[in-house]
Amino acid sequence: MRILKKKYQSKILQVIHEDMKGMHELGIISDARMRYYDSECLVKEPPKPHKIAGSARKARINRISKKSVSS
Repeated sequence: MRILKKKYQSKILQVIHEDMKGMHELGIISDARMRYYDSECLVKEPPKPHKIAGSARKARINRISKKSVSS
């Protein structure tokens, strides 16, 4: 697993996220609640081009295999 540097939407959200992370580590908030804070506080980065190409290739392969199975 790679460790990526977190990018925050703002300084305030960075402070909130770091506080919530501490509470999560102490078991005060749940995994689901921590995922919520991750989604609200961290910058959402667009997918990398090679990931998009890989997804398109998989989708094409799935369509082809479904056609050959139904024939």
